[in-house]
Amino acid sequence: MKAQIESPYLNTAEALSYLKVCRKTLHNWIGKGIITAYKIGNTNRFKRTELDAALRPVKPLT
Repeated sequence: MKAQIESPYLNTAEALSYLKVCRKTLHNWIGKGIITAYKIGNTNRFKRTELDAALRPVKPLT
């Protein structure tokens, strides 16, 4: 039995599941620059650390 190596990159389906958002929201976030998509071959990949950073709450200005 082989141990599965966890990649730091997620494909689109994995990113949607990880973020718990729909495809349209993910594409909107890419367009707004909230999330960066990396084109590898014919597919988009997303860095897990960048997805975590995008979900981190922002401190409001006071």
